[in-house]
Amino acid sequence: MIASLRAESLKTRKRWANWILFGILLLTLLLIGYVVVYVVLSNPPPNFRSPVPARVLKREVFPENLVPNVLAFTSRIGTAIMIILGGLSTASEYGWLTVQTILVQKPSRSAVLLGKLAMLAIVTLLVAVVTLAATALTSYLLMTIDGTSSSWPSATVLLKGFGALWLEFAVWTAFGMLLGIAFRSTAAAIGGGLTYLFVGEDLLGQVFRNTEGVKEVLRFLPGVNAGAVNASFRLTFRNPDTTTQLVDATRGTITLLAYLVAFTVLALLIFRRLDVGSS
Repeated sequence: MIASLRAESLKTRKRWANWILFGILLLTLLLIGYVVVYVVLSNPPPNFRSPVPARVLKREVFPENLVPNVLAFTSRIGTAIMIILGGLSTASEYGWLTVQTILVQKPSRSAVLLGKLAMLAIVTLLVAVVTLAATALTSYLLMTIDGTSSSWPSATVLLKGFGALWLEFAVWTAFGMLLGIAFRSTAAAIGGGLTYLFVGEDLLGQVFRNTEGVKEVLRFLPGVNAGAVNASFRLTFRNPDTTTQLVDATRGTITLLAYLVAFTVLALLIFRRLDVGSS
């Protein structure tokens, strides 16, 4: 497993797609989630209408709201990028026919996949750390430019927020990894993952959110449970989002952990049993 981890570390660093995905995540979050929001709310258009004044809404990008703002913004763009990252890490091995070359060297299939899993865990940890650090710095700079003051979240809130961010990144990366192994096609893995995210979780989840019977099923979806965890970190001002959460944060956390284990075990079982040379 250690040798597999070293090999995965080299591949991860050399794969330009990983750096591009991370750059997209960070730039989108900082530019749209912080800079654009601050500029627009600092100079609201004449037709701006909101139950919360723009000067109050602007505090969303200040340090006091660091955790809820990051979690809310990364709940979709971050999720999509993590699915792509996970799918690339496994499906590309089949597209390049490198999986056969790796197994010819005689490492066990379990060791190969566990090495890949360990590397993905490290990657998601680093992405979560850099994302939170970069947004904290941007938030501080915007507060300084605005000439106002804002308190930082407590250490407990920061740790819980970081844990939620890392857990959600890990779950969706594992989901993408599983799809890559199951479909053995980068396009199919990414397409299937994003279709599930934007159609299954977003579209159908919102349309049938209050439909009896259907909402009982929705309570088990990973995105719904991640949303419940994110909603437990509230903005310091009244949040205009009145969406009713179908589960509480505790159940959401437990469900996400269960999905992480399930995705990992399923990926391992499929990888060990399927003929890697078949199409």
